Amino acid sequence: MRKTMAKQGSAGRRKRRYLLLGAFILSGISGCVYEQTDDCPQGIDVRLYSKTPCHTDTVYPRLSSLELRVFDRQGKPVSDRQRGDSVLTADYTVRLEAENGLYSVTAWAGLDADAFERSPADEKSGLLFRLKRSGGLAASLEGKRIYYGESPVVFLPDPAEYGSVFESVAINMQEITNRLTVQAEGLPPTGDYEVFIESANGAMHTDGSIAPDDLITYGSQAAFTGSLLEARLTILKLATGCNTSLVIRNRADNSELYRGDLLGTLLLKNPEVNLACDHDFTIRFTAKDQCRCGTYMITEIWVNNWLVHSYTTDL
Repeated sequence: MRKTMAKQGSAGRRKRRYLLLGAFILSGISGCVYEQTDDCPQGIDVRLYSKTPCHTDTVYPRLSSLELRVFDRQGKPVSDRQRGDSVLTADYTVRLEAENGLYSVTAWAGLDADAFERSPADEKSGLLFRLKRSGGLAASLEGKRIYYGESPVVFLPDPAEYGSVFESVAINMQEITNRLTVQAEGLPPTGDYEVFIESANGAMHTDGSIAPDDLITYGSQAAFTGSLLEARLTILKLATGCNTSLVIRNRADNSELYRGDLLGTLLLKNPEVNLACDHDFTIRFTAKDQCRCGTYMITEIWVNNWLVHSYTTDL
């Protein structure tokens, strides 16, 4: 009887030692002892996707020069991460460091150094970039796609109570570049015309809002293909209040064949255009020599195959 009890006591002691050893090993693996919070890393795991209000499907675009920044509740930067070209997937995740508190994360992509003058981004509402310009002519954005997004507010709890915590957030990346194809038919193919856009939208804050700026010019290479004059332009975010105008001008005498508000007079006259969803536009002008004397006037304007102005009603 004593031998049996001795054996049971010995087995119990061994079991307790194994349990204690296991707990010690697990604590070593986690590296996090609540009384020593320096051993409890915390942060935010960020997923990225793109979805517009006009579509039900989520897409995962290819992003260049991805930049992520964590800001605290006062809008001060806490940490950041830069990535090169990134092909998003449903599993694509970037981890950023932060201690306990309330945070938000901003994401930018496509701000290549050759086209932008950068600012330190020392606060969320501060200036992030200005589009480079020379004599008011903006650097070309041809082939570039700029994206911006911001996460919901995320809370990281006190590690002394909860240990190591990494919260997950998702950021909806929205494109802020816009591509315009401008066409004019009916003009003499021997004419020397230029097509450009003027706007005060060439600078932006870190939070995605447009910053105060001078009026800049987005130029293009306008050329005739047969009897059709065509120009392609890429511009930054479109918003009211930036004095954005589309101009077609005859270089021979600097006379303007057309000047109009790109938003109020052109794009938004098409009821199917939604600036939160659409970033590719075709604006087609029809011109006519009204007096057969070389004086041309615009008779029709189409935006994405929608007639927005005609000579008989508006001009």
